[in-house]
Amino acid sequence: MVLPFWRDLAKGFAISELGSDLRADHPDFDAERDRLLHALGLASISEEEAAARLLAVAARTAPDYVPRVPDDDHLPYELLLPSSPA
Repeated sequence: MVLPFWRDLAKGFAISELGSDLRADHPDFDAERDRLLHALGLASISEEEAAARLLAVAARTAPDYVPRVPDDDHLPYELLLPSSPA
């Protein structure tokens, strides 16, 4: 809800750039997000805080909980997110 463009963070895009693009395409995003957060009883946080929390949780999954490809070598998947925000 707060960070709908989270996948693009792993591609090196800046949060401010992604947020600007999102709001240009969806000018009512902030109002819709706030309405949804209120309906769910959740506190609003900044995009930077959301990214930091997401990356911290993702970092705790490696290396023990990284899925592996079911092939002969059982190679691990690449991590979806980098270890720090862009």
